[in-house]
Amino acid sequence: MKNIFERYKISLDDEILKKFERYRELLQETNKIHNITAIEDDEKIGVWHFLDSVQIGKTLEPLPKNILDMGSGAGFPGLVLAIIYNESHFTLVDSVSKKTAFLEVVKKELSLSNVTVLHHHLTEKNSLKKRFELVLSRAFMKPDAFIKFAQKYLGNSGKTVLTLTENQNETFIKNNDISQWEIKSYPFEEKTRYVLISK
Repeated sequence: MKNIFERYKISLDDEILKKFERYRELLQETNKIHNITAIEDDEKIGVWHFLDSVQIGKTLEPLPKNILDMGSGAGFPGLVLAIIYNESHFTLVDSVSKKTAFLEVVKKELSLSNVTVLHHHLTEKNSLKKRFELVLSRAFMKPDAFIKFAQKYLGNSGKTVLTLTENQNETFIKNNDISQWEIKSYPFEEKTRYVLISK
């Protein structure tokens, strides 16, 4: 996995890389029994899950203390970011029990004290009854719907994070007031991905 990050000039210490390797092993082992992710190949897991999540984190630095990952699935990006940014606390929420069970296994295996996993169905009325400094998701719902949904979970001065493909970003720019957003980007597999952070 180290060579994947080196291709993108991202330097991670050996301890983090070891945790990523173990995370990948657990994902592949679990996927033989439960369908956690459609991506199973070592290289593709490294690129499409780990690298992509790390690149999202890099655009958000410095990260706030209290972060919500909506529809965390197998932990991307929230659990990956928790491994790197241990001074932030990540609440990972998913409504699928096999996925939250997997997240709990990884949390325990990697001794991640900065992670809370919740098997929970999020609603527009803030079913967690908590508020966060940052709300993000990689594939929870369409951008416009996610913005409205995430608002209910944001504390004062909290920020929403959109992660968009090139096509999604073009559509979003055409249909929204971009002055309300800080737009960042990163290279990914000969394309560009975008991270939009509400101001």
